[in-house]
Amino acid sequence: MVAYDDARKAFVVDTVLGAIAPAPEQKAAYSDYIGRDDSGAIAAFLDDDSTGILQVSIAKSPAGQLQMRLTNSADFPQGCFYQLTLSKVRPGPISLADIPGGIAVSTVVNSPLSSLYHSLSNVYYPLLGIDQQQGGTAVRKQQRTVDPKLEELLLDVQAGLGKLVRGADGGQAIDQGGGLHEIQTPLDELKYWADLAANPAAGVHARAAAQVLNHLDALQQPLTDLSNGSIEGDWEGALELVGRSGDALRQVWPLKMPPTGWAYPQKRMQHFLKTLGMALVMFVQRKLQGVDLWRTSFNVLKGSLIAAGQLLAAWIREASTLTSDWAVGLDAGGHLWEGPAFCDAHVAAFQDRIERIYALRDLHEELSALLSQEETSALGLGSVFAPFAQLAALHVSEFTAAAWASAEAEHERRLEVVSARISQKFKELFATVIIPNMALSTSQQSGGKDGPNASVAVAHPQQLFQELRQYSRLLSRPRIAAALQAEQSALAKQVDQYLELLQTELDKQQDGARGRAAINTGRLMHGVADSISWLMQCQAKASSVRDILQLLVGTANSTNSTESTAANGTQVGDAPATVALRSCLSTAVSLVQTIETQKKDMFTMWQDDVQSQLQDMASWKTSRLMTFDAANSHIRCHFNEALVGLLKEVRQLQALGFNVRREVLQEVETAGKFYRYGMVLHQCAHFYNNIATEMIPSQKPMMLADAVEFEKVLMNPKDATGRDITWHNASALEGYVRRLSAVAERLAMSNRRLRQWHSVLAGKVVGLMSTDLVRHKDKWVAAVKEMRDIFAGLEAQYPRARQEVWRHHWDFQLYKALEVQFRSGLENINKNLPEMEVSMVCRHHKLQYDPPLEELRMNHIAKHLNGFLGLPLRMKGVSSLSERQGFFAPIADADPAAIAMVYESCEALFASLADELRKYQDWLVLGDVAGDLEDYVEQQLCGSSNSSDDGSNIASNTGGDIGDWELNLRMLKQAAQDVDRLPNEVRIDCYKISLAPFKAYLEEMMKRLREALASSLRKKALSERQAIDDFLAAGQALLNLQATSVEEIGKAGQEARALVTRLSEVPQLRKRIEEKNRLLRQMAAATPAGAASGSSLAIIDLSGLSERWDSFVSQLQAYDSNLEVQRQGLQGQVLKKIQEFEGVITGFASRWQSIKPRGGPTGNPAVVMAQLEDAARQLADIKEEADALCKECEALGVSPPAFPQLEEVQADVMSTQASWGSYRDFLTERDNLAHKDWLSMRDQVWKIEDFLTKWEGTCSGASASDPGKAAIAVVLLQEIDAYRRCLPHLKSSMRGINWEDTHWVQLFSLLGFKAGTLTKETVTLAHFLDKADAIIAHVQQIKELDAMAQGEALIRKALTELKLWALQRMFTFVSNTDKAAAGGQAAAGDTKQGAGGRVPLVKEWSEILSELGNHQSLVASLKTSHYYSMFKDEVASWESRLSTLLNGLGVLQGIQRRWLYLAPIFSRGALPAVASRFRHVDGEFRSIMSQLEASGKVVALADLPGVLARLNSMATQLDACQRVLSEFLEEKRAAFPRFYFLGDDDLLEILGQAASLVVIQTHLRKLFAGIHRVRFSQDQSNITAMSSAEGESVELSTQVKVRHYGSAEALGSSWMPCSA
Repeated sequence: MVAYDDARKAFVVDTVLGAIAPAPEQKAAYSDYIGRDDSGAIAAFLDDDSTGILQVSIAKSPAGQLQMRLTNSADFPQGCFYQLTLSKVRPGPISLADIPGGIAVSTVVNSPLSSLYHSLSNVYYPLLGIDQQQGGTAVRKQQRTVDPKLEELLLDVQAGLGKLVRGADGGQAIDQGGGLHEIQTPLDELKYWADLAANPAAGVHARAAAQVLNHLDALQQPLTDLSNGSIEGDWEGALELVGRSGDALRQVWPLKMPPTGWAYPQKRMQHFLKTLGMALVMFVQRKLQGVDLWRTSFNVLKGSLIAAGQLLAAWIREASTLTSDWAVGLDAGGHLWEGPAFCDAHVAAFQDRIERIYALRDLHEELSALLSQEETSALGLGSVFAPFAQLAALHVSEFTAAAWASAEAEHERRLEVVSARISQKFKELFATVIIPNMALSTSQQSGGKDGPNASVAVAHPQQLFQELRQYSRLLSRPRIAAALQAEQSALAKQVDQYLELLQTELDKQQDGARGRAAINTGRLMHGVADSISWLMQCQAKASSVRDILQLLVGTANSTNSTESTAANGTQVGDAPATVALRSCLSTAVSLVQTIETQKKDMFTMWQDDVQSQLQDMASWKTSRLMTFDAANSHIRCHFNEALVGLLKEVRQLQALGFNVRREVLQEVETAGKFYRYGMVLHQCAHFYNNIATEMIPSQKPMMLADAVEFEKVLMNPKDATGRDITWHNASALEGYVRRLSAVAERLAMSNRRLRQWHSVLAGKVVGLMSTDLVRHKDKWVAAVKEMRDIFAGLEAQYPRARQEVWRHHWDFQLYKALEVQFRSGLENINKNLPEMEVSMVCRHHKLQYDPPLEELRMNHIAKHLNGFLGLPLRMKGVSSLSERQGFFAPIADADPAAIAMVYESCEALFASLADELRKYQDWLVLGDVAGDLEDYVEQQLCGSSNSSDDGSNIASNTGGDIGDWELNLRMLKQAAQDVDRLPNEVRIDCYKISLAPFKAYLEEMMKRLREALASSLRKKALSERQAIDDFLAAGQALLNLQATSVEEIGKAGQEARALVTRLSEVPQLRKRIEEKNRLLRQMAAATPAGAASGSSLAIIDLSGLSERWDSFVSQLQAYDSNLEVQRQGLQGQVLKKIQEFEGVITGFASRWQSIKPRGGPTGNPAVVMAQLEDAARQLADIKEEADALCKECEALGVSPPAFPQLEEVQADVMSTQASWGSYRDFLTERDNLAHKDWLSMRDQVWKIEDFLTKWEGTCSGASASDPGKAAIAVVLLQEIDAYRRCLPHLKSSMRGINWEDTHWVQLFSLLGFKAGTLTKETVTLAHFLDKADAIIAHVQQIKELDAMAQGEALIRKALTELKLWALQRMFTFVSNTDKAAAGGQAAAGDTKQGAGGRVPLVKEWSEILSELGNHQSLVASLKTSHYYSMFKDEVASWESRLSTLLNGLGVLQGIQRRWLYLAPIFSRGALPAVASRFRHVDGEFRSIMSQLEASGKVVALADLPGVLARLNSMATQLDACQRVLSEFLEEKRAAFPRFYFLGDDDLLEILGQAASLVVIQTHLRKLFAGIHRVRFSQDQSNITAMSSAEGESVELSTQVKVRHYGSAEALGSSWMPCSA
């Protein structure tokens, strides 16, 4: 090819050549042609500013050669099938920098629309993150980068382009398969039909497409899931899709496309089948993607490989079956498939690749199973898959086949070494397992169960064949098969014997079957199903042998090079083993055929035999259902039981795959219809015949009704018309059987249920027989309660009256159980009582039980003895016999002597308990001194210490010999051993006495005694060691002392001589300490770890004492000579100290002048006063040092020094300190007052005033003669003045009374405090005094703040009072009956309550209304406050509520008063014209009053919804009722004028209580002059006399009968005239 100087042109030429890919021999020619640029298109593209593209169009000439055209314009010429376009990203000439980033390269294939569609779908949409719909499912592969609206437009473009390129717009002929190259997936095919069906311009094509889509639409979702790799059910779902696809294609293939074509042409169907196959291949690739096919465990991978192979095989089989059926016209509807059946070579190749991978992995697994781990490593089995490591095994094409074949060849080569070892393994397997087990198995079967090897467990031949089949892949390998010739010969011999055994068994079976046929002639059933089943099992065995022999013979053929075949099927040149195997195979095939023939013959004979007896089977159809045998009272069913066997036989044979003759099937079908009825009737007859023995006698009354009903239905098999039911009447028979089954089942269920409960009760009673009544009384109670619950639970179905016999039975059983356990309990009650734990404790130095013995005695008798003896008297059973006490009483009365013995044994028991206490009483001796044990030991062993000891003799007053401790320790050890031998617990009958607390107490006492002994011993040793240490320390201090004066030197000499006289005491003390250490070591060794404190047993450390003692003695002897030397050196040291001390004085004077305050306080006074105090302390130290120096000089004979500068400084310091002392006192006193919190100090401001007055008087005495005091006085007077100016405000406007937190925050802000640093609880007087100037500056704002707080407090207090009133103010209610009695308007128990029941009435109206008026005035006054705005909403709310309450209560008061007047009248039925109106008001009134009573609070009225409107409406209605009442009363007065003597209230009471003689008599004196009352007879039926107010009485000669009238009219017109 030509090399170009222009790199840009070279890039263009190379890009075009790479895109069109010409043949190698033509590449140079194409390069020259493009490089010549005859059209100038390349040059224009590279250098012309106005040219933006270079387009290369490729077409094919009729001769098949590529034709190329280069242009600078965008077009797609006719005949072009491929186009390459290079376009500039930026205008202008192409530079080297533009390569390659400045040039965009694109291609067009087939058509611009198709290329645009695929570029958008496959490239740009995924890059832009646009959701694409795949079968209705949105698929997003990248984050969205475009606007949603633009995304929607792009998707619309994609959908439109898809319709065009798929040809669904009718632009391409359907029958020609137009647009198939655009159908790349099954979903594209479904979209094509959906688009065509939705195209209105398609006409008849659209209707045909809708039919196709209707059948294919069910595949939409599964195909979508398949393309996503997540189909439901995984492999099973994909396999199911194959079947559903085949069903759908069978439906669409026969569909026609008007006018003359087919909806699915063969070309389109072939393409659709290919896309389906490719979709399945892609699904398998997705499932196995990322899986290492060669390293993943075969157990993990095996399932996927098998499923993948099955899936692809199913599709190949389905596609082939479909097209084969269509080719012969099956399910084709006239649309025949032309040519051979469809076969997708790619899918078949992919399936073969999957199977090859499985075979290789399976082979590897078989090898791994046979080889050990060491053999696997040595033979390199782990590397046999190395040739496949770099190979993409699932990439199947003609270009990858060579690489796969090469990898397989290398794999086979690597297995050659392994095959040799496997051959040896197989030889061992055949020699040790297969051949011996085959021989033993055949010998056992030939010799029978009693043969010589009967006791040896060997593998069955079928198991051996299965094991051979397990290694089928290895046995089929030629190298291995060739190495196993001898083993195959031996195997052939054993297989031949096994086949002979099978033949022998078959012959025996045939002979036995013939013999049974001769014996059983005439029988309907022959058990043919069992025989045929046995033959099929034998056939399976022979087939298994045949299969394994075919495998071995096939292997032998592969190792045999000759191809000539003898007449008997063997090949010429076969090895002897192969000949033997072929002979066995021939025998096995013949045996299989023989068994098949015998099986068919046996089935034919059975059918003939059955058909010959069908006539005898019809007799049952004409007989009655059942007959009653009076001789034995049994029922007999007439259904032929032989039909049951026949029915089972036919079903078994059909299940085995045999086709039974139609005549037999018809009879079996008829029998099957009545089989269920016949079985039910047989069961019912059997149940009836045996029910008497099945029932428990005591339960028979409970099942009597069910039994009668069952017998009634059983004995009367009639239909609805009353006619007998026969076998011909199937519908009536079904109803009868259903009724009979129901009643029989009900009775059987009842019997089973009752028997079950009877067994449950029996189990409980039997359990009680063995349940100790003494120990487990709770179990008895629970068991009896459970029995009662069982009976109670059954009462719903079995009433108690029907249970009585059964209940009585169980009461007597309970009686027996109770009697047994009661007698047993009397004999051993104290032993059998539940074990009770008692502890032996020591309290208050006294041994006793916990709980005490008397309490145990009382509980034992009351709870256990009396409780047990009273059980028969208290116990109740389960029936009416035992519900009353006394049923079980005879049990307790039967043996009084035994009961007396119970109480005697109880007394003996508690006597034993008391004796047990006395046994251990002596152990309490140590406890008598337990409180002061340590002091007691100290006193007894060490003796009392001598307080007057002056320490002159360190060995004196030691007390206590070591032998005392040793003796006490030996005795203590012996006592501890005795305690260990005491038992931990003692059992006396039912009481378990725990001695653990008592032993713990003793051990504690002994432990304390041991510790006291050890402590006293060690304390004594320590005191002796301390005496030695004190002696040595005192001596060493004396020896180390450097005398600084003559007195010290003289004193030191005397003390040294005293030490010398006491040197002999130290060795004596040391010996005593060593003896005590020895005893302490013995005690520590004998003490368990942790039993005593380590410090109490630690020995006394004497290490280093000898060295210290020797050193001390030598130093003491040389001490006198050192004292004189010290005295001579002291004089020079004193003179030197005097010189140094004068320098100290000069330095102090200089420092004092620098820190001395000048004039009044400047800066922080506390710092100044601290400096003064420090200077005073330093001066005191210096003065003390000066005095000491003078004394030393006098003692050593040196002249005392003088320090005049020190005296001057001292006078100046004292004067200055005195001046500043008054200021310090002022600050101290001020701080004591001011640092208290302000809330507690605001009422004690007078203390500050007294404080200021006091200090003003103090400062007034200062004079100018003392400048220091005068300056301090000026400062104090200035501060006092500032405090006095702010005090009035502290006492008035800053007290904070009624202030809220917000007011305090505002105050702190005014005074300049930092926000959040102070609260009203933490602020002190000192804070305000420090801000005195700020207080004076903001005094006006502070006053306004205080005024605002007080005003708000008043409003808040008023609102609080209102809230408190609302919460506490309650209505006082009285019942309307009480109200009527109090007002004299009704008698007790009269009808004032009305039909609605009790009505609460309000009392104390005036108090409530008065309070409401006061509260309204209060709320009105709050609105005039300047601070009202803060509480505006709350005040307005109260104003509204109070207004509602005042108005509502006023109206309610009137309503209540009028209701009281009107209710009695209307309750009697008067005034019917307005009764409904009053009832409405009455109901509303009762409702409101009930709600008010429920709440009780006065404010509850305002909370009722719409209360004012309701009350006003009620008042209006009552006014109308009142007017009608007035007219009514006027009417009554007109009818009976004496009523004018009565007021409305009295008249209303008379009318309302017309039936009450007492009420009427009350008003007689108002109606009739002279009559005060009348006297009635005893029965209140007649008037016998009249009485005046003075007591005069007039007897009536003729008694007047009292007549009662229910209406007011009758009362007014009749009763009163009679009385008159």
